[in-house]
Amino acid sequence: MPGPLQDPSAELMVDAEALSVLQALAAAAPALGDEWRAVSDSRAWKRVKWEEDGSGRVSELFLSEAGLLDLPESVGQLGPTLRKLWLSQNALRALPASLAALQQLKVLIAAGNIFKELPPVVCQLAALEQLTFSLNPLRELPPAISALGRLEWLDVSECQLASIPPEIGALTGLQRLDLHSNKLRSLPPSLSALSRLDHLSLHSNELEVLLPEIGACTALTWLSLNANRLRVLPPSMGALTGMVRLSLHINQLEHLPPELGNLTQLEALSLHSNALPSIPSELGKLTQCVRLSLYQNRLESLPPEIGRLTALQELWLYSNRLTSVPPELGRLTALKRLWLDRNRLETVPAELASLTNLQELYLDQNSPSLQLPPDLALLPALRKMYVASTPAQQEALQQQQAAAQAALRGAGGGPAGGAAAAQVAANLIRHSVPFS
Repeated sequence: MPGPLQDPSAELMVDAEALSVLQALAAAAPALGDEWRAVSDSRAWKRVKWEEDGSGRVSELFLSEAGLLDLPESVGQLGPTLRKLWLSQNALRALPASLAALQQLKVLIAAGNIFKELPPVVCQLAALEQLTFSLNPLRELPPAISALGRLEWLDVSECQLASIPPEIGALTGLQRLDLHSNKLRSLPPSLSALSRLDHLSLHSNELEVLLPEIGACTALTWLSLNANRLRVLPPSMGALTGMVRLSLHINQLEHLPPELGNLTQLEALSLHSNALPSIPSELGKLTQCVRLSLYQNRLESLPPEIGRLTALQELWLYSNRLTSVPPELGRLTALKRLWLDRNRLETVPAELASLTNLQELYLDQNSPSLQLPPDLALLPALRKMYVASTPAQQEALQQQQAAAQAALRGAGGGPAGGAAAAQVAANLIRHSVPFS
């Protein structure tokens, strides 16, 4: 049987109480003892961070993936100095009551275990600032969680939570709350008390209604609501004016409140895979938006105000019911990628030839009679334009596009070169074969 842990280092004399705790951990998970015995200098022991004052006491303990079935009671003896404790990816079902002595503990990470409930002792750790119990089969959170008034980050994602207790509203210091990948169907109105909340992940739940109280969380900059069952959004979301990223895709949305146009700091807005027949003209106020996804909806038209999104670099509009797009799209001069494929387009406005930064343009699977302006083939940054129905036809089109651009360059952009390029571009468009 392996001998007891010893501290042979002259530079650091391990505190006797700390050494006793490590010995108990080595007995609970033999692999830990093997790791520590293999290193002669206690300062280099894996998974242990010592206090910098030379006291030989432990400040951080990394016990993730240690093969622990139970945590020894003696870990509570590290209370005076232990500030961070990692317990992830073990097989823990409970935590000893002695952990209540860890009154300096600021970070507790226990993801990927088999906790069916949050251990009661956790709610006694009043100094906690970060608590992670993700990837556990938790079914509920106890009301006593309200005692963790210093908590700034709570992660209980990828569990089996069906509800959140109203006491969550007592955690007014929360800046990040991860609740995604659970079974939530609603949220408590008390969420409105979380005035410092910056990041809220709610995706991959079963939410059918979003309460108007969400509008009180005005510090939010990141909100994920994708992969739920939402049909409508509360107008109060227009109060979230600091929002930078908003994910609403893969829901059942049939309408957008015009108040979303108030989120003028948005840089990324995802609305794809819903049931939207239209979008409000107020979205034209999102002038900081760089990425906008609207594919796989039921859009039949776009408001001309979309041309005000002058920071837009990527615009997804494929798989809708568009028969035309507004000429104002030509004002999106920062646009690099534009997806218009799998619609019902019969024409494309000549103004798209003003998109001088456009690198990729997708137009396949539209009306067989689709008419395209020849100048599209002359866009200087264009590298891909998908119109044809087979790879061979697409390759031929790209070769013709290259010839059109070469003809223009060869004549220095003069009248002769322009005429030649326009002729090649016209051939390119005329011989393209869209998907039927």
